[in-house]
Amino acid sequence: MLTTRRVRPNLRDEMPDVLERGDLGSLRSIQYRESRAWIRVPTRAVLTVTLALAVLATCSYRLFTLIRRMATPTRPAAVHIESADAEQLADPQILLAAADRFYFLNNGPAAAPLYARAEKLYSKRGDARNELHAKVGRLRSEGETMSFVDLSRLLNEQLQNPVVQTNKELRLWCLIAKGYTDIEIDYRVTKRDWMEAQEIAKALGENQWATRASGELGLVAFLEGNPGRAARLLGSALLSTMASGDTGGQIRFLELIGRGFEEVNRHSEAIRFFERAIKLADVEKDSGLPFMAYEGKAQGLVATGKPDVAKSVLEGALGKARLLENRGHEAKLLILLGKLASQTGDSKQAIADLEGAGQFAKQAGFFRMEADAMFELATLYRDGGDLATAEARATDGLAASQRVGDRYYVPRNLTILADLKARRGCITEANALYEQAEDVIEGMLISVDEPYWNSSVVASRSQTYLQHFELVSKSGDVPDAFRVLERIRGRTLAGALEGRKALPKEESEQTASGEKDLAGLQVQLMQTNSPEKREQLMDRLVEYERRLGLSWTTEDAPAHGLPVRPASLAKVQEDLQPDELLLEYVLDDPTSFCVSVSRKGAYVRVLPVGHKVIEKLSQEFVDEIRAKGTGTELSKQLYTLLVKPIPEAATQTRLIIAPDGILNLLPFEVLRDAQSEYLLRSRVISYVPSGTILDTLRRTEKQLAPRHLLAVGDVAYENQGGAGRRIPPPLSLHGRIERGIADLSGIGLHDLPQTRAEVEEIGKIVGSDAVILLGKDATETAFKKQPLNQFRILHLAVHGFADAQYPERSALVLGTDPQSADDGLLQVREIIRLRLNSELTTLSACDSGVGKLQGQEGVSNLVEAFLVAGSKSVVAALWSADDTFASALMEEFYQRLAQGEDTSSALRNAKLDLLAKYGDHVSPFYWAAFIAVGETSTSIAIKQQ
Repeated sequence: MLTTRRVRPNLRDEMPDVLERGDLGSLRSIQYRESRAWIRVPTRAVLTVTLALAVLATCSYRLFTLIRRMATPTRPAAVHIESADAEQLADPQILLAAADRFYFLNNGPAAAPLYARAEKLYSKRGDARNELHAKVGRLRSEGETMSFVDLSRLLNEQLQNPVVQTNKELRLWCLIAKGYTDIEIDYRVTKRDWMEAQEIAKALGENQWATRASGELGLVAFLEGNPGRAARLLGSALLSTMASGDTGGQIRFLELIGRGFEEVNRHSEAIRFFERAIKLADVEKDSGLPFMAYEGKAQGLVATGKPDVAKSVLEGALGKARLLENRGHEAKLLILLGKLASQTGDSKQAIADLEGAGQFAKQAGFFRMEADAMFELATLYRDGGDLATAEARATDGLAASQRVGDRYYVPRNLTILADLKARRGCITEANALYEQAEDVIEGMLISVDEPYWNSSVVASRSQTYLQHFELVSKSGDVPDAFRVLERIRGRTLAGALEGRKALPKEESEQTASGEKDLAGLQVQLMQTNSPEKREQLMDRLVEYERRLGLSWTTEDAPAHGLPVRPASLAKVQEDLQPDELLLEYVLDDPTSFCVSVSRKGAYVRVLPVGHKVIEKLSQEFVDEIRAKGTGTELSKQLYTLLVKPIPEAATQTRLIIAPDGILNLLPFEVLRDAQSEYLLRSRVISYVPSGTILDTLRRTEKQLAPRHLLAVGDVAYENQGGAGRRIPPPLSLHGRIERGIADLSGIGLHDLPQTRAEVEEIGKIVGSDAVILLGKDATETAFKKQPLNQFRILHLAVHGFADAQYPERSALVLGTDPQSADDGLLQVREIIRLRLNSELTTLSACDSGVGKLQGQEGVSNLVEAFLVAGSKSVVAALWSADDTFASALMEEFYQRLAQGEDTSSALRNAKLDLLAKYGDHVSPFYWAAFIAVGETSTSIAIKQQ
């Protein structure tokens, strides 16, 4: 919600009389009731300071402090004032300075009556310039007393005034007010307002207003469908307001950045930005209420499974909005309550809230909110079977959306319309609408050059591709269904692989400094056990991560950020060997699918159950395996649902799984067939994000790296290295050491005693030129100093840290070098910027294969990061690996690689060796954690010693 807030008419009407009487007690009482009612309004910076200095030069400091105290709700109600002080309230300069201060702090209700009084006094004096300044401030502060269309027209009239046309300061002031107003009417007009305002501000040396203009242009970029540029402009603006002490600007940009994270379902990060905005507003008591932050926080709470808390937040904010007659926020909050009611199954209440909000928004000219309400209603009526009303609401929503021109929300709008067309049998029209929506989404992706952010954008738009895939599948057009699916599956990874050449060979000085600062902060976080200190450090961590992101993306992303087209079905079929079968799963309700692709043919197979059933069974199965059970019955059920319905799977010996959703966490090797045999015994199984990624990896020509192996193990955790030589290996399954996830607070990691022998043995197997980093030498600094692009195989036997909420923070935990600023955490954000040329990266670490599920885009994790960095394949673990079993498995795996077996066959046979040794009664927990991802069908040229 981007509108200004309305002042209660009775309070506003009281103010002139109070000022005329010089009744300062009444003035303070009125401002107490109004001063916390303002949010998201235009603000002033350097010009305000100039006026304030003029005030201080002509008036007593005590009087200026008095005016501030009168509007501060924490002050006592009764203030003793000398009569001389009261008389000076007739000085409009004092009033204007005080009004500007409130305005700059997003507190229009407190500013409006002061502007009105100053405007009247300047009019009496014949001071046209300052009268116009006060008038524009009043108009904007009272914005919700009229439609924004009317307000924009009035502000445009002021821009035509000869006084404004000849005075740059006044023109800037009018453009600022108009820019904040036009955002609810047409972002294209807003863009012109802010571009001119920024130019004038720079010419006048109004640096804070130039910064605010830049941030508002970031919002415009977002609405244009350019999230990459939006992130850069808003991030830079936030950092500038922090440096200059512009509290109102910080609150505004924290809210907007939080909105951006919320839009792409990065809810935990969004909540941190919203809470920070709320804290700032609470500290600065003259600030208006940060309604947008409350609204956004409530949305995040709903998404993170806290609907009751979210409802309380929304209802509390709605009560304040109604008390203060803030109709714009009242409408927005009703929309959010309607969405919440819909999600909790109360369709009747949802429709009531949304219909009311939509009608008010239409009457008030809040077109963006009207569109939001109408499309939510269209979905509700559609799900209730009322297609006629649904289409009518969607049509109304489209008309409102077209008025503001937001490109970012176009895919949402077109997707709903396409679904309605399809349900009414208009298949050709529906297909065209889906294609149009997908083209807009891909235009957004080109603007973003951070892989995780790109994945988030794609994930937030998954429904468009999913519905289109299902529509095309019903027609029996398998190649086209595959094309639609591949437009989204793994596209971020494909784009990153394509764009590797665009990365700088060396990081900039700004990036290096940012990495150092972030590492230092994470060291503090690892060393603290104080919840209060931890919370402070987590806030700073988000800030530092954004700073680092900005250092990577100082310019707009290149237009070649993503491949022009995904791989065609025919091309993927050519990539496959005669014995290979690609199974690309698509989970949805009420029906799920599997696209089966081999050299001989391709089919869209319908699975017997939907997403919810598969998700439930898969989660139960994985939980049982992680608890060291066998999961026998569940594995049979999952085989029946996921593999048995695909006839081709019964004859092909090599299965390549492209999972969806929860299936990214499921090892298919452990599923049991009709004879209760593990699939592992009859199939070679590997995994890929999508057919397009498989095609990219198999067709990319790489020069063979000259050196064989770089391995890391026996990191100095608790015993400072060399632990493998001191701790005897356990003799049974009891008391095994597991490579568990470490929390970044008060971190305490146990040693991995078997990893020294593991990497030393692998070094002997692979070749004499192997580089082994052990004990105190196994540091992040030492690893990154190696010529990483010269090694065919990277092997890291370390602890791992998987962060499902913040995937960019997921890390391999190495040692720290006291002579370096590195923190020992080799994180995703660092890995993706490495330059690798490896055939294989083995992550002999816990949970290295898990991560954040990103809808149809796949999963964001350490595996994806190493593929982006240039590794052709990755072997990783789906749960915390047992140290002894992991080491034994790895030794068998490398022995088989050295014998010429391809990666996936070598891993399969190593698992079979363990089963032969320990028997089928041993839980898959001990042997099935590791999976092979990427291009795993070729052997790696290494020599056995």
